[in-house]
Amino acid sequence: MARVKLLGNQSFWSLLLVIVVVLSTMVPKVKAWTEADFEIFDLVDALEKAEGKDTNFYSWLDVKPSASQAEITKAYRKLSLKWHPDKNKSDPKAKERFARLGVIAAILRDPKSRERYNFFYKNGVPRWRGTGYLYSRFRPGLGTVSIVLLLIGAGMQYLAGQINYRQEKRRIIQFVNDARTQMIQDAPKGRAPTLGRTFIEIGQRTMRCEVKNDHYIVVYPDERTGEPVHLNTEWLAKPTIQDLYIARWPKRLLYKILNKKEKEEEEGVLEHENTEEVVEEQDDVQSSSAGKTKKTAARKRNGGSEKMNVAGSKVGGRRRAVRN
Repeated sequence: MARVKLLGNQSFWSLLLVIVVVLSTMVPKVKAWTEADFEIFDLVDALEKAEGKDTNFYSWLDVKPSASQAEITKAYRKLSLKWHPDKNKSDPKAKERFARLGVIAAILRDPKSRERYNFFYKNGVPRWRGTGYLYSRFRPGLGTVSIVLLLIGAGMQYLAGQINYRQEKRRIIQFVNDARTQMIQDAPKGRAPTLGRTFIEIGQRTMRCEVKNDHYIVVYPDERTGEPVHLNTEWLAKPTIQDLYIARWPKRLLYKILNKKEKEEEEGVLEHENTEEVVEEQDDVQSSSAGKTKKTAARKRNGGSEKMNVAGSKVGGRRRAVRN
């Protein structure tokens, strides 16, 4: 008995390509920031966290945005005397505030750095600052990056498995409906069967088929061999978390080390064999029933008698009759 996998690796790679295209369209185009920009971003975040949300470089120095270099230098000297760590020994944040004052004053006294800060001062500091900024600040290790990539890959594998499962199930049901539609067209009016043999068109090929129930159809793609292809929605393996590679690889490695076979694979083989035996028994019962019907009809045509041969040992003084 053969089963057909309706969707293969091609559907998975097609899905992967669609996801990549969608993500690429969703990600905004980000300008490549420089190291000087990253420094400004950090200072803005630290200043707002320490002094308040609406605090900026100019308001913290108590100067106007149009202040000259001399005014900025004067304001810096005044605040450096006020916030010097030697005069604020009881303040644990005095050194941090004093160091931040020197960096901000240096940015505002440099024409290029001040021009860059004025751009962010007018337009706002961007929320998304690029992967380079995040990586340089958080510095994830190799283990963290590997775990994230594994989780992303497992999520995409699970999503692809769910989509394939639903598409395969929907397609089998569609085959059943198409076969029944053909039965209705071929049958007399008012006597359209829902089960039985008919023909179905798959991939521009007309094939003989047999509808077993609402979710089970047998297709005969090759008339020469006559090997049937059984399509049953109940036989489709629904993807689970245990089917993901992040769960199966450690298990396989453990079984390989312990020199054991996976129980799931053995159970799957037994279930497959049992299913094949049940289907074959059903086919044998149907064929034997058809054979008995033909023999009964033949006996009726021959006058209701059937030839018998006597064989075997004596039983109760008589030979036991054995039918041919």
